[in-house]
Amino acid sequence: MAEEKAEEKVALQDSKVERSRRALEPMPHLRAQVVRGFGRGSKLLGFPTANMNVRWDFMETPEKLTPEERDVLDFARSCEPGIYYGWAQVSNGADSGVYKTAMSVGWNPTFPDVKAKTIEPWILHDYAEDFYDCELRLIVCGFVRPEAKFADFKDLIVAIREDGDFCRETLETAELAAIAKDLFFVSKEAEVA
Repeated sequence: MAEEKAEEKVALQDSKVERSRRALEPMPHLRAQVVRGFGRGSKLLGFPTANMNVRWDFMETPEKLTPEERDVLDFARSCEPGIYYGWAQVSNGADSGVYKTAMSVGWNPTFPDVKAKTIEPWILHDYAEDFYDCELRLIVCGFVRPEAKFADFKDLIVAIREDGDFCRETLETAELAAIAKDLFFVSKEAEVA
């Protein structure tokens, strides 16, 4: 599991949620198929997420998984539930740009029907079409906050919006912006060659 660097606490004006910038070292590089989730992200909340396929069905026999599937399962099992910031790419989709992401990992405690930890990146970009079954690549740069249960649905929506703004701003630093050019992401030039 990635080590955590020093934490930088940041307070947002009018926010009910405390956030921090806690860099991960090394930064996990994850690849997984995008699968259908509960359908709440875009329909109910207004924040479309790309649900990564976490192979919980192989938890007892992870050696049968591909290295990429094992990496995703290991990250899901060992990471602290909460919100993370990073970079994402739908590597084989119509739009394969590398974009900022705010990612939720956990059980979504506001909703009682989640039975296994999920990895749900909210890619901070407007896509023209869905990309189910495509490969999603993520570099997880750091941790923002633990997951929280919200009694008021409006508070949840405000917190998600603020998480997105916080992650977007955090990834503007020169050091983190450079990660968008990491060779882990597929370039169109490489695909053509």
